[in-house]
Amino acid sequence: MNGGDWTNVLPRLAIGMVVYDRRYEMPGTIADFDGPMVCLTRPTGLEWRSHCASVRPATAYELRQLRAIAQLHAQRQRGIAPA
Repeated sequence: MNGGDWTNVLPRLAIGMVVYDRRYEMPGTIADFDGPMVCLTRPTGLEWRSHCASVRPATAYELRQLRAIAQLHAQRQRGIAPA
């Protein structure tokens, strides 16, 4: 993807959207934008930034995966899930 091509990707993304980051090979939720960079989070508190060209909308499987991580993390925080 060259110079200005990323401007075509940004209109398809929105804060709160679950996406899959091909660079880090994991799903996350869009928290913010910083130019061509997308700020992502996971339910565990992990935060990172990736170029918008490396993310795509999450599949149903990836969305379920992120929800399962959130549920497991919440259980571990309450002390009811094995580590």
